[in-house]
Amino acid sequence: MIRKGLFILLIVTVMLFAAGCVTEEPQAPPQTPAPPESLHMFDDTNNGETYTINHGDMIRLKLVENPTTGYSWDMTIPEGLTLESDEYIAPDTELAGAPGTHVWHIEAATPGTYTLDGKYIRPWEADAEPAETYTLEVIVG
Repeated sequence: MIRKGLFILLIVTVMLFAAGCVTEEPQAPPQTPAPPESLHMFDDTNNGETYTINHGDMIRLKLVENPTTGYSWDMTIPEGLTLESDEYIAPDTELAGAPGTHVWHIEAATPGTYTLDGKYIRPWEADAEPAETYTLEVIVG
């Protein structure tokens, strides 16, 4: 009788261990990654053009600038577009007078039609015509 009880206990124990090995752990539902925001890159080749982008997209505008000549870009960013960063990147050369690059990162914050206007000027020459102008129309949908 004791042997029969031990045998049943042994079988129940083996079945419990086997059942523990077979069960699957609950899996977390797969997470859908957020779509990356779109980055639209513009430069001097896009001067005078019009582009349609989505609300929340980012704009990167790169223009050649040479502050050693006194000239710099005076860029007007209209309301509805948010300026995230504005920086001058020096040239990767030791050559005196070499131009660098001015870079603006702008967010398309509000739907609408906007115009980025830039003037390449010497700030102290208030009445002088700009050496160059830049216009980019952006339609934010």
